[in-house]
Amino acid sequence: MATAASQQWLDEEFTCSICLQLYSDPVTLACKHSFCRSCLEESGPGSDPPSCPECRARERTQPPVQRHFQVAGGYLVLERAQTGVLCSYCIRTQQAAVKTCLKCEASMCPLHLRLHTGNGVFKNHPLVDTSTDPSAWRCSEHERLLDIYCKDDKVCVCTLCTLTGKHQGHRCGSISEGERELRANLQDQLKTIQQNVASIQVSLRDLHTRKRNTQNLITETKREVKEKYDALKKHIENEERDVYLCLDKEQNRVTTAIDTHIQKLEKEIKFFEMCLVNLTGLSQKKEKLAFIQGFNSMVTKIKNASEPLASSHPGPCLDKIKLDRIKNHTQKNFELVSKVKRDRDRLISLYGQRLTPDLDTAHAQFILSDGNRTLTLSPKRQPLSKNTERFDCCQQLLCTEGVKAGRSYWEVEVVGDSGVWKVGLCYRSISRRGKGTECLLGRNRKSWCLYSLVGPVLALHDDNDTKLTVGDISRVGVYVDFEAGTILFYSVSDRKLTLVHTFQEQTFTEALYPALQIGDFTTSLNLCALK
Repeated sequence: MATAASQQWLDEEFTCSICLQLYSDPVTLACKHSFCRSCLEESGPGSDPPSCPECRARERTQPPVQRHFQVAGGYLVLERAQTGVLCSYCIRTQQAAVKTCLKCEASMCPLHLRLHTGNGVFKNHPLVDTSTDPSAWRCSEHERLLDIYCKDDKVCVCTLCTLTGKHQGHRCGSISEGERELRANLQDQLKTIQQNVASIQVSLRDLHTRKRNTQNLITETKREVKEKYDALKKHIENEERDVYLCLDKEQNRVTTAIDTHIQKLEKEIKFFEMCLVNLTGLSQKKEKLAFIQGFNSMVTKIKNASEPLASSHPGPCLDKIKLDRIKNHTQKNFELVSKVKRDRDRLISLYGQRLTPDLDTAHAQFILSDGNRTLTLSPKRQPLSKNTERFDCCQQLLCTEGVKAGRSYWEVEVVGDSGVWKVGLCYRSISRRGKGTECLLGRNRKSWCLYSLVGPVLALHDDNDTKLTVGDISRVGVYVDFEAGTILFYSVSDRKLTLVHTFQEQTFTEALYPALQIGDFTTSLNLCALK
């Protein structure tokens, strides 16, 4: 039984709009509307050529109608799926067919199929399953069996297609020959695909192995680094503890002696205060006899209290030699750490960045060479496209790498003696129009830079300049710590860093972009590849 969906499909696709029944010998007009042949003939008798009953379009060419193989075949497929196909040769009791001969247009049960295939006359007849749509095996143009393979177009055609149709003069062969050719081609394609799959699998295994090895190597390196830093931290913590213990011991030695002396002096002052009270009371007595007797009873105390005090011993003093030794040792350790912080190789390995110029921001007089690594100034403006990112008056450009977190370090080489140049950083929002302070590096709150002006070097920010006591700089190193609000400019020579200027306690509100400016035609700035 057909399902509700298939029945609906049958109603929509295979119903004649004239008789409202399933198509009987369906035909199609040039306007693509289909009808039963008998319905079409009855709808317009005497009309030659006939007009379409649905859209009233009139056929202008002959033949006026064509059998609609797709509709007929589709209906046949559905009908066979619903009822099954019966043998065309069984007379008394019809048996279910198992194959259909496309040449004979007959379906056969197993018995008649054996008779059919056993006859040499029918051995080349194509056999298909009974559920196969027969229209797929017929030429839609000539309504003949597809029995020839066109090698040029790689399609199956009928005999008339090769004689009078659009395949006339093409290289043709049998269906079997075409099948062999396509199967051979398919095998080649399958082999190529299998090779591609195998190659990709090898690449995947290699990539997974490399990924695993990379992860293992990084994990092992982290473990080794952690061991070293843990040992270093433990050593520093132990040394700090020992220094504190030494200082505490020295403090206790001195303060204990001082406390003992304080207690002694406090005891003596109490004795003197008591003597003062007694003697003051004695001096106030009016009776002579009572005064003499009282004085004689206090002779010893008076004598002890009135004797000059011996010089007070200051007690033990701090061992300043030991303190100086501790401070010197700590200072050496601090200088060692500070030297590590200024170590160029460390900065490059941890924070090094290779700059890429943002060509959309470059002033029209700039010429970039050496793979866009070298920047020079030309007397003539280049024919560059206009955009809102480009500096239109100031000979400046930005780089693409912005620093919005963490730390970063890069270097710029200066070529030319005593030239006019700026190396620095700025916000992306710096103005690009005109030549006022809002555009110039270092002349506004959005930029920081070193400025070489034919000899002296200045540090600029927010239109405030600081003259630096430094000679010619051949290479500038720039270090940024975004969270700390710090920018350090170095002079780089022989792979050593010399701190030139520090902008600190800055509050960065946007990402910082490396920025360059050239003010003469003899100076070049090179974006260094850090090594």
